[in-house]
Amino acid sequence: NQPNDRGYKPPGQMNESPSGIDWASARNEAAKKIWEHFGSQGALLELDSESPALWWLAGITTVSDWIGSNEDFFPTEIKTKKFDPALIAENALTAIGFQPPKIIKKLSFQDIFKFVPNCIQIDAMEAIKGPGVYVIEAPMGMGKTEAALGAAYKLLELGKATGIFFALPTQATSNRIHIRMVDFIKNITEKTVASRLIHGNSWLMAEVAGISPSRTGSVKGSEDARLGRDWFASSKRALLAPFGVGTVDQALLGVVAAKHFFVRQFALAGKVVIIDEVHSYDVYTGSLINTLIKTLEGLGCTVIVLSATLTKKRQGQIITNSDNANKGFESPYPLITGRMDGKPIVPIASTPPESRVVKVDFITSMGAMEKAIIVARAGGTVLWICNTVDVAQNQYRKIKAAVKMDFPVGLLHSRFPFWRREELEIEWMDRFGKIGQTRCGSILVSTQIVEQSVDLDADLMISELAPTDMLLQRLGRLWRHQRESRPVSVAQIFIIEEERSLEEFRNADTKTILEWLGSKAYVYAPFVLLRSLEVWKATLQISIPLQIRRLIESTYSVRDREPESWEKLYEEWFGTDSAKKMVAARNSNLWQVALEDEEGVQTRLNEMPTVNLVLYKSIKDQEIIFLDNSKCKFGGDTYSFEMAKGTHKNLVKAPRYLFDSVETSQPFSEYLHGAQGAVILEGNGYLEINEIKNGVLLFYSDELGLVVEKEPKGKEL
Repeated sequence: NQPNDRGYKPPGQMNESPSGIDWASARNEAAKKIWEHFGSQGALLELDSESPALWWLAGITTVSDWIGSNEDFFPTEIKTKKFDPALIAENALTAIGFQPPKIIKKLSFQDIFKFVPNCIQIDAMEAIKGPGVYVIEAPMGMGKTEAALGAAYKLLELGKATGIFFALPTQATSNRIHIRMVDFIKNITEKTVASRLIHGNSWLMAEVAGISPSRTGSVKGSEDARLGRDWFASSKRALLAPFGVGTVDQALLGVVAAKHFFVRQFALAGKVVIIDEVHSYDVYTGSLINTLIKTLEGLGCTVIVLSATLTKKRQGQIITNSDNANKGFESPYPLITGRMDGKPIVPIASTPPESRVVKVDFITSMGAMEKAIIVARAGGTVLWICNTVDVAQNQYRKIKAAVKMDFPVGLLHSRFPFWRREELEIEWMDRFGKIGQTRCGSILVSTQIVEQSVDLDADLMISELAPTDMLLQRLGRLWRHQRESRPVSVAQIFIIEEERSLEEFRNADTKTILEWLGSKAYVYAPFVLLRSLEVWKATLQISIPLQIRRLIESTYSVRDREPESWEKLYEEWFGTDSAKKMVAARNSNLWQVALEDEEGVQTRLNEMPTVNLVLYKSIKDQEIIFLDNSKCKFGGDTYSFEMAKGTHKNLVKAPRYLFDSVETSQPFSEYLHGAQGAVILEGNGYLEINEIKNGVLLFYSDELGLVVEKEPKGKEL
């Protein structure tokens, strides 16, 4: 019972008072009673430095203190003769909406979702019987989301879960799933319960995020009054709401040294936590997810992991905490695996949907553009996915120049300000969606933001070379729904041909390979790109889902012999991943100094640092007119919620390497973290920034977003 290397000393070893009263034992006994009353599923209380119970206790104590210190509910002077603490506490919880949801009993899957369940959905509801860890592997578009939510409903109905948090890789995917979550909750609860949208920008979307304006300011407190939002809208309290959808970062902030990490652990305790698209994370974030899953399991949670393109190695890391899982190409698919009470469940191999054949062709960029225009002119929808913003912008320009005004051509990427990207997403998600009321011949050029967890249905897919699992995810947007007719006879993906042959890549040195791969080698591991090129070059057509497992394992399997340059790239990839694991282990040491509770600070490795640029039209007499034409007064010591909202809605991120230096800009510094600048947008669209490097120009338009130009091209594009 000696203090450990982090300085933690067990409560029973403390002797604080000369009074002789054993306060440590009293605290320990109180902790035990609290854990027995609220703790999950009868788990034993072990207050040591590694125990989830320790931080759960810190969380419930902190949240209780936040509520109990509000004098509106707990006045310093008792004004009535009868004082009932339990009743006052109950009233306080009711006023802020901190009550368990009332679940409608005995609903069928069809009652909830309005359609008949398929085999994976039926199997999930039967397999997931209680707290534990489960993995649902099924092809894109097979309804994994409904499978997980259906299982979550059964646990809520039986009192084996207290709520749901749905964790996704990006804000855009969170926004889309949140819309579906709202309908789900409406169908399973007796009284309308809000579903919280929880991510770094959700506060800019008050109505969508589930924040009721009528309740704004219902609880007085310095933070809530300052931000003009309700109790759960505070960033550190949003997870406490029974139902939420957001980025996985919001949950990961509970297992890294961030302020109030223990509140997040308490908030998730006992819930169903659904982690979608788990294959999409790098080794750093993936390692943190492993830690999160272990922590949640100790807190009595049910963790449901969803993926269409999971390697057997990654599945083993999740289910058995081992890299040595069965890596056989022919293991069943779709598949449900997991563990409950620490013991593996019997895997369930679901009946796969009828396979569909997708034709695969490599083609030049010019040839692909010709094919895309033909399909669009025939009334078809074409989805063209690029690996970088620069490539997407250039491709969009080429298509626009070729087709003039023949049909709609769109562009989606991360370098639009929030308000403009939201407009574009609404327009194009509708056009390419299941119902598609505005569906027509069109081409959408996008980056990876559309490749997963969004319900898009294209007639033709064009893609840059990417890792096999990402290409398969992109194929999940091709012929996604049944339609009476399409302007093309077969489902087909065109992959943009590399300028060099596979044989040339095998014989080239590493430096030359990186030059040939171009910008995509900064986005994906070069070794994985080479393996993917090899696999897809040997594929004339694929059968989905029949060949998904084989394609993935063929890409990532270890071989005895590789070309020498490929072997070096593999070693670099392996070494980089090992380093990422070490950094993840360091950052998940909860006893170190806590950093800001901010999405992305420790939950992702920022390998491409950015600078925040706030775009505005004018500043005069302490009034600013932002790019989206919103106006706001600023100045003085008062924090302005409208100023904060305007700043973040009109912000774009530019790569940090473009700047010689970055200076904090007034009046925005109070509303932003990290490197930042403010830019007045002149009539010609070019940004005047003194700190930008020579030979680089930044241009903005609502059509293209932020464009990085290496050479001047004139005043207008």
